[in-house]
Amino acid sequence: MSSQPGRRPNAKRRPQARKGRTAAAARGATKRSNRTSWLITAAVIAVGVGLVIAFAGGHKNSGSGFFKGDESASASLVAKVTGVPQSVINQVGAGSVTGPISKLPGPPLLTKDGKPRIIYLGAEFCPYCATERWAMVNALSRFGTFKNLKITYSAEITTQGSPEVYPGTPTFSFHGATYSSPYIQFEPVEQEDNSYKPLETATKEQADIAAKYDQGGGIPFITFANEYMISGATYDPQVLQNKTRDQIAAALSDPSSDVAKGAIGAANALTSAICKVDGNKPANVCTTSTITSIQGTLPTK
Repeated sequence: MSSQPGRRPNAKRRPQARKGRTAAAARGATKRSNRTSWLITAAVIAVGVGLVIAFAGGHKNSGSGFFKGDESASASLVAKVTGVPQSVINQVGAGSVTGPISKLPGPPLLTKDGKPRIIYLGAEFCPYCATERWAMVNALSRFGTFKNLKITYSAEITTQGSPEVYPGTPTFSFHGATYSSPYIQFEPVEQEDNSYKPLETATKEQADIAAKYDQGGGIPFITFANEYMISGATYDPQVLQNKTRDQIAAALSDPSSDVAKGAIGAANALTSAICKVDGNKPANVCTTSTITSIQGTLPTK
């Protein structure tokens, strides 16, 4: 699975750019040579900018309208993502999931108010979190209801100023959202925004669980009631590139699309783990042949 460090290193101080001409040479230059120097410098800068843009474009989501922070998700967008037809879910099955779910030692089952706790640690800047949230929103909607979901993009540049991998991936954010379910307790923590500014802080217990089971500190990190764990994206982020948020949402209902094979396949895997820890409730979700088949592939130790 592809994951991203939970804590970003401090940006290194960049050395100041050297001037193109020394002071001694500048004193003896004529106006004409000075003008020529400026033209050469401008050309070099233009080439440099072009190279940076070209480099960033390797994974650039050309359909994005990147903005900093997060905004409220529209009801129509949420409806598309949470309302994928059961026929599509069945057709996709395991899809193109590449990151298996790991078994944790358990017991005891981690619960709150008698419901299994699903803990998620992520960040808005993280492209792998951006990828996984599409699957999470769909899967979790099978067990409960979100309110105040946000939309955002993964970061375009790193804290060092270089292009981020899969920059500007359109996605949701759990920051400020609420989730209610009669079956599970969902505990999302978006630790930083897409400008790497602090957003939310994990509790000591949540942080200790992540440190215990994922010493690499990767995100997204998801635990299923102390029984199963995911660290990283469970499908290829590439399938979301060069698509707008609406295009991704629409593709979720097309079982032949790479987006559906990735995100809905991952949602089915998440669903199978949740069903495993909550006693296979609700039955109309957990006892379908699709989910029981995937459950049979979950690790036992």
